[in-house]
Amino acid sequence: MGGLARTACRLLAAALALGALPVQAAPNGTWLSQPQIWYYGTRQSLNGVMAQIRASNYRVVFLDVRKVSDAMQREAAEAARRHGLLPVVWVQSPQYRALRIPDLVHEARHGDAIQVDDHFFANYTLADFYWLRQVYTKPIFCSIQPFQAGLVPSTGCNQLDVQCYTAQQFPQCLKLADRLGAVVSLSTQNTLGHRSQLGARPFNTFLWQGP
Repeated sequence: MGGLARTACRLLAAALALGALPVQAAPNGTWLSQPQIWYYGTRQSLNGVMAQIRASNYRVVFLDVRKVSDAMQREAAEAARRHGLLPVVWVQSPQYRALRIPDLVHEARHGDAIQVDDHFFANYTLADFYWLRQVYTKPIFCSIQPFQAGLVPSTGCNQLDVQCYTAQQFPQCLKLADRLGAVVSLSTQNTLGHRSQLGARPFNTFLWQGP
């Protein structure tokens, strides 16, 4: 009995130790900027960077394809798919380019989803969003800054993220993300270092910095 008791104690201690391990936040998505897509595309290494992103346990890659050639846009999306990533076209600064809803749909033509971000919500109406939802049949990812919580559409966002980019407001931003059921987006410069505070929350990283 003494040996069995000691074994049971060791098993219990191991279980308690495992239970005490901090819960790890789950990587969700990361962004590739326009210059990054050019960089990897011109070096024929888009396939390699997508492999690195997937190896880091991300499942989504957001692509800024402004002024990127049609062929390179297609290759970036295909490279993402080859590695099990969802390629989401990030329509950046649509207001400066005077993009109408059909233009947004056209820009996202090579992706499997579209992202509209804080610039969209600051400069377009809810009617514009629902027009996009009507004509765009793939998933729509929505991204807001914390002060834009009141602009979130009641329906139509397949996924929402809150840009928790400021360290000073980080705790309040986490509470907002929890209230909205949103993914937490982290800034590599300002808040990625606070990742240990996320618990089990999923997170995005802006921008991809590589291994």
